Amino acid sequence: MKIILKEYLASLRERGDLDHAVLPNLLSELGLTVLNTPMIGTRQNGVDIAAVGKIRGEDDKKCLYLFCIKAGNISRNDWSASPQSVYQELNQIRDVYIRSNVSSEHTDLPIKICLCCGGELEETILMDWAGYTENYSSNKINFELWNGDRLAEYMMKVFLARELLEDDLRSNFQKAVATVTEPSTCYAYAFRFLKALLSLEFDNIKQRLFKLRQAYICIHTINGWAIEAGNLESIYTISELGLLLSWDVIRKEKIPNRRTKHYNELVTIQLQFIHLYIQMSEKYFRKTTYPYADKLHALSVAVKSREPVDVNLAMFELVGRLAIRGIWANRLAKLIQDENEETTKHLTDLIQKSIDTIVDVINNNPILNSPLKDDHMIEMALIMMLAQQTNMVDRFLGWLHNVGILTSGALLTNGPYPTCIRDYADLLSHPVDASEDYRKEACAGSILYPFLFLWLHNINKESDIATFVSRLSDSIPDCTHQAWLPDEKTDDQLWSGGTNHGVCIIGLNPKIGREKMSEALNNAYDKYNAISEISAMKRNLYPLLLTACRHYRMPVPPTFWFSGPLSLFR
Repeated sequence: MKIILKEYLASLRERGDLDHAVLPNLLSELGLTVLNTPMIGTRQNGVDIAAVGKIRGEDDKKCLYLFCIKAGNISRNDWSASPQSVYQELNQIRDVYIRSNVSSEHTDLPIKICLCCGGELEETILMDWAGYTENYSSNKINFELWNGDRLAEYMMKVFLARELLEDDLRSNFQKAVATVTEPSTCYAYAFRFLKALLSLEFDNIKQRLFKLRQAYICIHTINGWAIEAGNLESIYTISELGLLLSWDVIRKEKIPNRRTKHYNELVTIQLQFIHLYIQMSEKYFRKTTYPYADKLHALSVAVKSREPVDVNLAMFELVGRLAIRGIWANRLAKLIQDENEETTKHLTDLIQKSIDTIVDVINNNPILNSPLKDDHMIEMALIMMLAQQTNMVDRFLGWLHNVGILTSGALLTNGPYPTCIRDYADLLSHPVDASEDYRKEACAGSILYPFLFLWLHNINKESDIATFVSRLSDSIPDCTHQAWLPDEKTDDQLWSGGTNHGVCIIGLNPKIGREKMSEALNNAYDKYNAISEISAMKRNLYPLLLTACRHYRMPVPPTFWFSGPLSLFR
C-alpha cells in the first residue's frame, strides 16, 4: 500500500492536487491548524501552506510550519534555475515571510520550514539541500524534508492504518486501485468501499470529519491511478459518487446559529468534493468530447460498437453529464459571483462551453433524436433546465420537436421506440415483435411522454400536438403516463442509491390536455411537497438532487421541468 501511495503522490501536480487536495487535509488530521492555502494571483513569499500546532507523537511543543511545495521529484533545474526555484523560495521565506507575514501570536514559536514534494530529491541536489539547511538552521528555525516517502507514511498512519480501516474496507479500496483499467469493476469496488466507510456510525463530530477526509484522500488516490491508466470514465463516475455519498454525511450536521470552526471545516471538505468533481469532469470532457463534438458522427463512431443500442446509451449519457456539469457551474457562479471574479469567469466559461458542446453533440449525432430508454427523459430534462438558466431555450426547441416526431412515429412503425425496459440484453433485442402483449410490457409506464407533451406546446402547432397525442393513444393505450416527486424518505435514501422512496404521480396521459395535466401536477405538488425539505434544497444546492437523479437513474421531478416553481404550470 505504501508503494501505491508513493507512486500516487509522485504523480500529483503542485497546483490543485498536492497543495489543495492532499496536504491541508493531512495536516489537519496530524493535529495542525492550517492557517492558509495557496491562492492564485497573490504574492506568497515562498510559503504555499502555513500551519501551526503540534504533530501528534512527534512535537513536544507548538511550532509554526511553513511549507514550500513542489510537484514530483526535485531536480537541479527545480533547485536554482528560475525565480520560482526552491532556492529562491526558501530565501523568500527566511528574508520576507518570517519578517513580515507571521502574525504577532506566532512570532515566539519555533519555526519549521518544510520542503514538500510528492517524489524525492534527486541525487544531484542532495548536497545543496544539506549545505543550505546546515547554513541557515538556528535555535528558532529548522528545516525538514517532506518527500513522497514521508507523506505516504503519514497517510498510512492517519488515513489507512489497519486499526482505522477494517479488512473489508481496505480490501475494496485496494481492489478499486488494482482494477483502474476496468471502469465498471473499479466503480463497483469504489462504491462498496465509500458506502461502507461513510455509512458507519460516528461517535462524535470529529470522527465524521475524519471519515470525510479519509474518503476524499482515497478517491483522489483512485483517480490518480485511473488517470495514469488512461481510465477517464472512472475519474468521472467515482468523483460524482464521492460528491453524493459525502453529502449524505454532511447533510446530517445542523447549521449552527454561529459558524463554528468544525462547521467551517465541514463546508471546506464539501467544497473540496465539489471542486474535485468539477475538475475531473473537465479533464474527462477535454479528452473525450471537446475535440470531436463538432465533427459529424465522430463521437458515435468513438463508441466502437456495431450495436445502435450502445451508441444510443453512450450519447445520452454524455449529454447528461455535460448538462449537469453546466448546472453545477451555473449554481456555483451565482453563489460566489461577488467573492471571486476570476473563479466566476472560469465558471461562466464552463457554462457556455457546456451549452455549445451539447448543441454540437446533438447536431452531429442524429441518434440523439431517438431516445431508446424512457428514462432518457432525465438527460432531456437536465438539458432543458440548463437551457432555461442560460436563456438559450431556442437552441434546443428543434431537437425536442424532432424527438416528439421520431419517438411517436417509431410506435407506428414498430421501430426502436422508447421503452421502460432497463436490462441491457433485452434492450439489444428491442422491439422483439409488434404484438400487443409485448408493447404493454415494453411501455408499461412512461415519464418521457408527459415531459415531451408539455414542452411541445412551446414549439408545435396544435395539429402537430394532436398528431403526437393520437399516436400515443393508438399505439400504447394502456401506458401509465407518470411523474415522480420525492417524499419524506427520499433525503435518507437518495444519496446512497436507495430506490424505495418517492411518490408516483399517475394520470398524466397527454390525451387529457395541457390544462388538466398542469392541474394534476400542481395538485400533486401541493399534496406532496417534501422536495422543499430535502437537505440539498434547503441549503441552496439543488444540483446535488439533480446529480443524484442522473447518477442513480431516478426521474427528474416536475419541479425542475420549467424554470421557477411548479406554479408556472398554472
